Amino acid sequence: MPFRALLLCLCALCLQAGTPQFQKVGKGPGILLIHGFGGNKEVWSGVAAELALDHTVISVDLPGSGGTPGPALVDGRADFAVLAKDLAALVRKEGLAPCLVVGHSMGGPIAARAALEDPGAFRGLILVDSFLSALPAAYIEPTLTGLESNATMTLSVFMGHVSAGPEQNQRVVAEALRIPTGTLQAYLRALTRDSMGGCQGQLRLPVLQLAAGRREADPAREATTLAQFGFKELPAFRIIHFPGAKHWIMWDAPEAFLVAVRAFEAGLGR
Repeated sequence: MPFRALLLCLCALCLQAGTPQFQKVGKGPGILLIHGFGGNKEVWSGVAAELALDHTVISVDLPGSGGTPGPALVDGRADFAVLAKDLAALVRKEGLAPCLVVGHSMGGPIAARAALEDPGAFRGLILVDSFLSALPAAYIEPTLTGLESNATMTLSVFMGHVSAGPEQNQRVVAEALRIPTGTLQAYLRALTRDSMGGCQGQLRLPVLQLAAGRREADPAREATTLAQFGFKELPAFRIIHFPGAKHWIMWDAPEAFLVAVRAFEAGLGR
């Protein structure tokens, strides 16, 4: 009997291990917020508080963030398919399906994959300065190797290209340094693979990209960029630019960010 009880306890622990750590606030239609590389659920704290006035908001810590165990791996890469299934299951478990899902940066392809895994769990996808394609390995490799020798400097350079200034850069680097180096590398390796498996065109829900910076003036170059980011095949896609914002749009332009989210959500009913 004690042996059987021990097995039951171990099974329960294994089942719980797949549930992401999250914060749930507010009441109303569901919104799932997924942070990007090196972040955690706290990156959403400001806008989540506003959205929670009339929504049920779930902000998750991806595996490895917030002191949680790291992600499932495939060939040294974080397995986005497993992450996506866990997030869709969380939405179902919390009774929020179908909900709006918002993914920042790396959180974008994870959110999109979740919508592929369980289309009925989601009604709209917002990408925050994100992408739905593989990133070039040549772009990722210097950061992968640099994390081994000097993680602080490497992350400062990597994040510095997209930060709004030194203070913001220090903030995101400090958060990323709380994540084990091996976990950061696993996520970076995952970004060099198309997590959608070429199935971007199968995303039937409306998709909105909130893009930092100004719109490309040349239509041909803009079309090329959209194709490179994996947006070309999306059946219901549009983009809003934030000229005065950098990568963390929800920090740099929170009011405009909230207006865009609410307007997109309002349009889902039409």
